[in-house]
Amino acid sequence: MKFAFLIRLASLLLVVVLPSDIARSGFGLVAIMFITITSGAGLYGTSVFTRRVAAHPILMVIDVLVAAAILAAVGTQSPLVIYTLSTAVLIGILLTPPVAALVMSVLISSYVLVAIIENADGTVDHRGVTSVLLLPITYATVAALGSIMRALHEAAMIEQSKARRYSEDAARDRERARLARDMHDSVAKSLHGIGLAAAALPRWADNGPEAVAHKAVELQAAAETASQEARDILIALRADTDDRTLAEQLRQVTEDLRTHGLEAGFTLAGIGDCDHQIKSELMSIAGEALENVRRHSRATHVAVRCTGTADSIELQIADDGVGFEPAHTPRGHFGLVGMRERVESIGGTLELSTRSGAGTTITVHSPRTVVTEGSS
Repeated sequence: MKFAFLIRLASLLLVVVLPSDIARSGFGLVAIMFITITSGAGLYGTSVFTRRVAAHPILMVIDVLVAAAILAAVGTQSPLVIYTLSTAVLIGILLTPPVAALVMSVLISSYVLVAIIENADGTVDHRGVTSVLLLPITYATVAALGSIMRALHEAAMIEQSKARRYSEDAARDRERARLARDMHDSVAKSLHGIGLAAAALPRWADNGPEAVAHKAVELQAAAETASQEARDILIALRADTDDRTLAEQLRQVTEDLRTHGLEAGFTLAGIGDCDHQIKSELMSIAGEALENVRRHSRATHVAVRCTGTADSIELQIADDGVGFEPAHTPRGHFGLVGMRERVESIGGTLELSTRSGAGTTITVHSPRTVVTEGSS
């Protein structure tokens, strides 16, 4: 679009460089002022100009009539004729093909009529005929190029809109997957525990009312925990206000393990913080891994180590529990799958080292900053 207005300004430059009487005539000065004003407005307000012409094609017709008037006044040999090429470009870009063809016919007819009047004495030879036909052919060519540019732009806008929709759909899918992981890592585990405890109540009833009362208190506490976890997820969907560093949060969850009778140690080496999104995913992975240690590993000691450099974060969680065989993980247990999905979402990797009777070590390698498309 701006290229068309640069063509208009080029016609003014030719008026200055080439010998011409245009600048000394009244009409020539008016034409120069018109070209200058429209070119400046087009260059600095391209989007507004485009919307106005698209909504009111008559504005383009007025521009064509002005171009015809300039042709009639200065002749087909004047440098200002270059100005009319910009009009042809704008016709192709701004108008739909049927309207563009109609308006172009007016422009070409105006030029041919002026050329015929200039050569009314019949002195034009075959070279003159070629000269007369050259500019109309050029008009049609640049208008066609403008129409192609318009079509390519519209196609690009459609593809951009599709890409935006696909991106939004992918973001929704990622959010659903993240929510599913959060539910599994917290509420689902608590509800599963409540279900198991409730199923065991009939057997506890055989031990007397006191045993049942004790188990009922535990069920109430578990239900309150599940309720709190659900509220925490809802709050996290809106905003995560925890502004502590990754190291501080890891140290806190490690200390919490000690309340369950585990020996837990935390070690920090290098940088202990990262981007918020990466910190959120790493903490979820750590929470899932440590919960598995507490529930299933029968470990007596767990070690959490965070190693940070300028570009990366390594999180390692190792326990001395019973371990397991990854190939024989029971169906329906999605903890490890969720951890892998989380680390992949931030451009990292997860390594698992375990076997029956030999403990488990989970090592996560992650960038410190979110990797986006187009970044180097």
